[in-house]
Amino acid sequence: MDKLEIGIIGATGVVGQQFILALQEHPWFEIACLAASEKSAGKEYLSALRDEGTKALRWFCEEQPSEEVLEMDVENADIVDVAGLDVVFSAVESDVALKLEPKFAAKTAVVSTASTFRYESDVPILIPGVNSEQIGLIKEQRKRRGWKGFITTQPNCTTTGMVITLKPLLDRFGVRTVIMTSLQALSGAGRSPGVIGLDILDNVIPYIPREEEKVQTETMKILGKYVAGRLCPPI
Repeated sequence: MDKLEIGIIGATGVVGQQFILALQEHPWFEIACLAASEKSAGKEYLSALRDEGTKALRWFCEEQPSEEVLEMDVENADIVDVAGLDVVFSAVESDVALKLEPKFAAKTAVVSTASTFRYESDVPILIPGVNSEQIGLIKEQRKRRGWKGFITTQPNCTTTGMVITLKPLLDRFGVRTVIMTSLQALSGAGRSPGVIGLDILDNVIPYIPREEEKVQTETMKILGKYVAGRLCPPI
């Protein structure tokens, strides 16, 4: 099977780096494009990872990128042409996703980690083995927006664990009420601005704004029933 050519947008960030490690030796995909901010554009990936002041390598993963990836040129995410790519993996912040991802989706498939389009009625939040039938929303999305491609998103990390657990219970017994407690790592707040590790010693974060609403909304959407081209509540 010929490999699908893919692009990674936001390739220098923490999530973009995770995409690289997951995909650089994948049997189905070949990394054909790395894109990031204008500051990184035009540089080899290795150079783009170096801090301009200290020259320290801003690589945050234990595993290392391949030599082939390190030697790839980084393109400007604002103007990169994705028409020749089979899939774009987007690892940018929500405000950037709002601007860039529709442009990409007009030409090709986009898999997004941002929350920007999660709550759109024609954008599926897909989890393999949980709601694969909701792929049908992609057809509705293309028709509605006039795109050649599409956008599908990943859920909030807290949502993922819960829906995987709830899915077999819902199918077998039904679910009326869920009471959930979430314990999260400091890194879940991101590196910028994030939560400073030294400030959190001997303490906890009792509340994350909008986290509860995200989990509730996304869970109901993911577990919803796909009927006649639209999603219906699971219960």
